[in-house]
Order: sequence, then C-alpha cells, then structure tokens
Amino acid sequence: MTNKQTAPMMPRPEGKQVLGASTLPPNKMEKAILEELDVDKLNDLAECLFVLNNRRYGPIPGAYMVVCTKPGEAWCVGQLNADRRKPILLFEDKVFPTPEEARREALRIKEERGESAPCRCT
Repeated sequence: MTNKQTAPMMPRPEGKQVLGASTLPPNKMEKAILEELDVDKLNDLAECLFVLNNRRYGPIPGAYMVVCTKPGEAWCVGQLNADRRKPILLFEDKVFPTPEEARREALRIKEERGESAPCRCT
C-alpha cells in the first residue's frame, strides 16, 4: 500500500459518533509504542488529526515526525495518520541511531513526495 492510498476502514457503527479505524493491524513498532498509551487520549488525538486532514482518514501529507523507539539508541521516522487505532504510522525500515539522521530522512521523504505542511483547505 502506498501513502497515496488509504487503508481499508472498519464499517462505521450506526447511530454512533465513532471515528473510523483501519482494519490493518499495527506493525511491531507501532504496537510497542502505542499499546502503553491512554486509549482515550489516542482517540482525542485521532479526532484532531481527522480535522487537520480535512475530515479524511489516512496519512496526513507532509506531517512527518521522529519517534524515539529505544531511549538513547533508536529513532524512527513516522507520519501522523487520521485513524483512531494508528494515529502514528511508523516506518520500520527508517530507523536511525540519532534523531538528526531520522529528521533528515523525514525531510527527504517529504521533499521526494512533494508534500508541504498540512493545510486546512475547504
């Protein structure tokens, strides 16, 4: 799946104000990072990301980040994602020994894809 495509989403429950979620399971890194975080706060984050992404699900173009996966040892490139189960997509093949290297890679990806900072356009 490329970043231009969105993951298959769960069916929306009737009569509920529930933000959708991808049916794809998190990868190992995402699972390790997200499993210990507060579910309610992740839902709040996902709702904000959904609005930031012009009320669309999926990865937010231009919204790359660096996530420390092993304190003092490993930093991974990630992307904000409007999805309540996986509000952060981590690229398992983009892990670096310093945050500066990860930041350079995030900027390279953004530039390569021709993405700018997220914009709230209507």
